Amino acid sequence: MERLSVSPGPIAIIRTNHPVPDQVFGALVEGGIRLIEITLGTPQCLETIARWLDFGGASVGVGSIRTLADAKQAIEAGAQFLVTPTTQDAILKVSTEAGTPVVCGAMSPTEIDSAWQQGAASVKIFPADSLGKVSYVKSLKGPLPEIRLSPTGGVSVDDAASYAAAGCWGVGVGSNLVSQHTLETRDWEALAARAKDYQRAWAEGVLHRDADQ
Repeated sequence: MERLSVSPGPIAIIRTNHPVPDQVFGALVEGGIRLIEITLGTPQCLETIARWLDFGGASVGVGSIRTLADAKQAIEAGAQFLVTPTTQDAILKVSTEAGTPVVCGAMSPTEIDSAWQQGAASVKIFPADSLGKVSYVKSLKGPLPEIRLSPTGGVSVDDAASYAAAGCWGVGVGSNLVSQHTLETRDWEALAARAKDYQRAWAEGVLHRDADQ
């Protein structure tokens, strides 16, 4: 399975009760986002993914994958990666066979290592905001140094910098980036600016990490 070896930094997570306007994709790409996840349950999720595949500038995937059926329909729709909230062997297996990377959700060291050993492209530490945020990540990096971690849950701009400095591969950012208010007001300039804030913070964190090595 492709490991998505290049760090994407912030990963945009879109979860909403309405179809997602195409302008969201453009604003996120303008802000430097390179992975965009639309969660299952968002109306017209798979149709939007299929349409965005032709836009270029970012990879698009499907999140909240919990069952084998979820995984198969997302792969058939052309999803370039999957994101799960938990570690499910069957999902990792079918995704490996299809060559579709999975950012696999896990919490404990055992779950994290298991997901990685089974081929996860990255392991989503979830819910990071309930686990101690960067302090928890730092405690994992010692015994699990090679695993690409992507904390998700309540990630602020400052958190993004801290996670990057701690050596994370990426961070999943949901409503702090793509908020319901932004979608309702259709303020695409503000969305692009917010994305740039996250990318800038991530880059600063990487510089701090590199300086400490």
